[in-house]
Amino acid sequence: MIIPVLACALAVPAAAEESAPADTLAVDLPTITVSGEAAVAVSAGRTILDAPAIANLDAGSVADLSVALPSTRAAVNSRGDAHPMVRGAPERHVQTYLDGIPLNIPWDERVDLETVPAVAVGAVEGKRGPISLLDGPGALAGSLRLLPPTAGGQPITKFRAAAGTDALGHVELSHQRQAGQWNLMGAGAWRTRDAFPLPDDGGRRQNSDLRQGTLLLRAARPVSGTGRLSLLGTAWTGEKGVPPELHLGEDARFWRYPVRERVLLGAVLVLPLGDSDHWDLGATASADYHHQEIDPRGPDGWGEPLETGQAYETSWDRTGFGRLRLTRWFGDDATVALQASTRYTNHQEIVEVGGPELTYAQWLTSVALEGDVRLGHRWDLRGGLGWDHVDTPESGDKPSSPADDAGAANLRLSYDLDQGNGLFLAAGRRSRFPSLREAYSGALGRFIPNPDLGPERQDQVELGGHWEERTFNVEASVFYGRLTDGIERVAVSPTQYQRVNRSEIDVPGFEVIAAWEPVRDGRLTVQHTMLDATVKDDGEERPAEDRPEYLSRIAAGWQPWTGPEAFFEARVTGPRWSADGTSPSGMTQLPAGVTWHLRVGWRWDTARGEVSAFLRVDNLFDQRVDWQTGLPEPGRVTSGGMGWSF
Repeated sequence: MIIPVLACALAVPAAAEESAPADTLAVDLPTITVSGEAAVAVSAGRTILDAPAIANLDAGSVADLSVALPSTRAAVNSRGDAHPMVRGAPERHVQTYLDGIPLNIPWDERVDLETVPAVAVGAVEGKRGPISLLDGPGALAGSLRLLPPTAGGQPITKFRAAAGTDALGHVELSHQRQAGQWNLMGAGAWRTRDAFPLPDDGGRRQNSDLRQGTLLLRAARPVSGTGRLSLLGTAWTGEKGVPPELHLGEDARFWRYPVRERVLLGAVLVLPLGDSDHWDLGATASADYHHQEIDPRGPDGWGEPLETGQAYETSWDRTGFGRLRLTRWFGDDATVALQASTRYTNHQEIVEVGGPELTYAQWLTSVALEGDVRLGHRWDLRGGLGWDHVDTPESGDKPSSPADDAGAANLRLSYDLDQGNGLFLAAGRRSRFPSLREAYSGALGRFIPNPDLGPERQDQVELGGHWEERTFNVEASVFYGRLTDGIERVAVSPTQYQRVNRSEIDVPGFEVIAAWEPVRDGRLTVQHTMLDATVKDDGEERPAEDRPEYLSRIAAGWQPWTGPEAFFEARVTGPRWSADGTSPSGMTQLPAGVTWHLRVGWRWDTARGEVSAFLRVDNLFDQRVDWQTGLPEPGRVTSGGMGWSF
């Protein structure tokens, strides 16, 4: 096992506990407004990255932020998409939200974190394990929530710019101010990259460029005293290359996304009902438009005029989402929340020039009832029941799957030992219906559709605890998950795959997260997760795909309000099995690897505002760690930049 011994720190614990309720229904700019669940004694399984921690990561995208969350890995697949994998679970088991609004694209039931901008993100909340049914359907492994920044009464403008090797660049500008009762924010950003380097001085990675522009607008105001209305509008557009899989040689796909754009509009309302503080109503609504083009013609064909019959995929996704939650508060001792949500998506695609336009549509509906009650001074009990329903009224040129239902349940018992310390036992069952793409898409000839694909069901149990002192805290848990009819891809040929239901995937493991502040402004954090994922199919056992045996992160550093600062960390990915169509078994074992990251900076508090500068080196020792077979992470990347807040 590779265990790094030197590290660097976040300014705030990567495993910070929060006394706020476990689920965020609505957020606004001045504060984070939380509704729908009561606080529990032990909030294990939740991690908060706040503004100083985010600043240390110099993130251009949410993929850069997610790596600081425990048991979380942002792995890039053969389509060039970076997806969050929590405790080794597949990326479709994680739901991502922006200000409480879903970001997962229903066609594929996942989101490319590299194209989700880290613009004006004030905090990131990560959840792991069986936390709450109110997270919505599909959150089998956990969720990722991007929360807005807090604000004072004075207007504030922030500018950030960075540049690095291979034309790496990032510019971001935001402004936040009060206008009457409204708190307003506007932000824009531009990112660019010509390529990322291969490790071991292997040159530049083919087709790994990126261009992206972003605009974001937020507005929030109080409603009926303690209520809150939050409005969001964001859009981004760009293009990116898809690095080919090195092990496939001439058979590797050479894709580009010449167009990738998204527009998202949303509103979140928390409204007290009447003059009583016993009831409140939460409502969320969003409209989501996503458009992309895939050009698979390779370097000799990119930029050439399109000809009839050529493979060239164009797709449009239009999604509407709505959620209502009614909460009854019984003082400080208990709450009951009833939540209903529905999502409709329409996906249209043309997979070849001059070809037919195929239309797919899906309804996903969920209802959950969850309660939380304080039992005496030390015990807390949370339990819930849920029901999910899916219907596919349109399925292109393939036969449609019949409508389906699935139940959900969770139970969590917490016990306070004393202030800041406690134990918990949690169990839950959730199901996930296959996405439209999993069942019906051929992915430009790389996948064989499987309309008979069924839902997968996950049962989880977890036992853990948390211990906290003035300068030290540690959280530990053991967990076991059983995924029944888990969806996995299998190699049909060296260049073609199909998704099928496996009989069972068992994932036992444990997780330890610790943080220590030995001196003022200094911090040491350690995260370590062990996994043993096994597929059981027809009496045979084999390792599960892309689930590392362990994930670790060790960090240590220094971040005062002004003056010099330093940040140094190691990220460890254990050995894992990855799909490989060129292997007789269809899989190849990838070795463990570690990457080291260094950041130094300086912060000045001047009469014209706060000024900062930094220099960072990612993958300091130029080590090779593969995301998947034939897809190495970037080698050494050097960058520097500055920020100005006034």
